[in-house]
Amino acid sequence: MSAVGIDIGGTRIKAGRVSPAGDVTEPRVVDTPQHADDIVQAVASLIGQYQADHPVSQVGVAVAAFLDVGRERIELSPNIDWQDRPLRDELSQLVGCPVVLENDANAAGFAEARLGAGQNANPMVMFTLGTGVGGAVVIDGEVLIGSRGLAGELGHLIVEPGGAVCGCGQRGCLETVSSGTAMMRHLGLEHGVQVDSPEGLAEALAGSSELFQSVVKRVSWGIVQGIVQVHAVVDPAVVVIGGGVAERLGERLIEAVDREREAVCRERRSQAFPEIRLAQVGNQAGVVGAGLLAMAKSEEVAQ
Repeated sequence: MSAVGIDIGGTRIKAGRVSPAGDVTEPRVVDTPQHADDIVQAVASLIGQYQADHPVSQVGVAVAAFLDVGRERIELSPNIDWQDRPLRDELSQLVGCPVVLENDANAAGFAEARLGAGQNANPMVMFTLGTGVGGAVVIDGEVLIGSRGLAGELGHLIVEPGGAVCGCGQRGCLETVSSGTAMMRHLGLEHGVQVDSPEGLAEALAGSSELFQSVVKRVSWGIVQGIVQVHAVVDPAVVVIGGGVAERLGERLIEAVDREREAVCRERRSQAFPEIRLAQVGNQAGVVGAGLLAMAKSEEVAQ
């Protein structure tokens, strides 16, 4: 059994044929079109290319968007101008096979829980650090969806009351502290260093140990404040930290997070705290998770 996994991002659409072991073959990447109709056609075209090579019986699509609880429709997307769009059925009709739709962070979390840093950990929580901050909660092998489809939006935990305004309208969300965008803002406000791209951010941090330490300390502080809140509600065995920002910072980020965790635990009577791990699946986690979710859904239907 295999499935095609698709990861629709704000700048690129990634695709691949995913095996049950999480291996990705025939990887393809295209730029994300600006208009929603063109995105749908681009995804359908990618699936068609796989169908031309070998029959495709199941497709998983991960998308950076808020979805309805039934995982049928995009309700809102921060990076793509579409809302209230029945994407699952639209794609299924275009390509002639079942499509499973999921939020991109949930897909990545599912991949880590099945095959990566979260294996055998129950519950498992994942924070994804990129342009924004996403999250996933996996309990008993299932992604937590919630009553309205919004569970796991960990980037919108308020960790700094009265802090910067978030795109969601709240102040002090984790996304305003520990995302790539927040890192660039921190450099500008605290150090007078103006950067406006991930490449510029990486260059600035690579060129100055002082800037790196300042930024990573703030990012790790925000993450630990978020973990404290999640721990009080979910009590995860493991917290996995992934996404493009985490991948670039690597083990140095985990070391900084551990230092912040130690500082928090010194002030607590209970020393219980989740184990913190760096994600293992890598930048294909959305593709892998989407494919695995499609296979899992197919197994449920078969039973």
